[in-house]
Amino acid sequence: MDATKNRTSVGKLRSSDPDTLSVLTQDVLRLPLGQIERGTLADLLALGEVTEQVSPELSKDLRAFSDQMVREVQDLPDGPPLVEFLTELCAVDPERVPDTLRAAVRALQDDRHFEGIDELFAELEQDWDDNDHVDISLPAAAVPLDAGKTTGAGKSRKEVVKPKKTTRRRTTVVDERREEWIREDVLSRLSNYGARGLKESIIVAGSRHRAPWDDLTESEVLATLRKMKRESRIRYSAGRWMSGG
Repeated sequence: MDATKNRTSVGKLRSSDPDTLSVLTQDVLRLPLGQIERGTLADLLALGEVTEQVSPELSKDLRAFSDQMVREVQDLPDGPPLVEFLTELCAVDPERVPDTLRAAVRALQDDRHFEGIDELFAELEQDWDDNDHVDISLPAAAVPLDAGKTTGAGKSRKEVVKPKKTTRRRTTVVDERREEWIREDVLSRLSNYGARGLKESIIVAGSRHRAPWDDLTESEVLATLRKMKRESRIRYSAGRWMSGG
């Protein structure tokens, strides 16, 4: 099973008010590094750099979380686990990656020499040199509506709740230009890894990061991978993709 699919992702960490953040972060701050989606990890560590904007309780939890995550990043072994982490981090918008996480990754560079790892460090360094981290500026806590006030007849005002719109799932369609680019990218990368291949999460994250389009999606890459498998251009086993039929 692909571990990335089971990682916890929390949205709106950069735009929620402090009270909402206390609820959103309640569970994720207690998870280990391997169970947190990398964009969410970056946002949480960014919040750890602006703790004056949140409650004292959340501030304490964020500082403890930041310390724990830095330790876990620096404990990643020089091998596939670190390659996977760096590849996934390459797919995160560099403006979301705070100084805390950048420093933790940079501290690893001198004593890591696994195949391909230098290129990942260089890719991240280039992204970070070109894009400064954007600090979080949280909105003020939401002011409760005057739901408790009464009208002349003594009746409480009720908030009107609009029904949620339902969304339909769309079948992934990859246009020819994107598909051709994904094919060439995947085959080029897999040719360097022989029978051991690459994990699906690494292929997807790497292709999305290098793509000439900012909106290339995970589903587009996966759709192309499956099509190539049906054509026997590549094969899939135990969560990894390899060259050959």
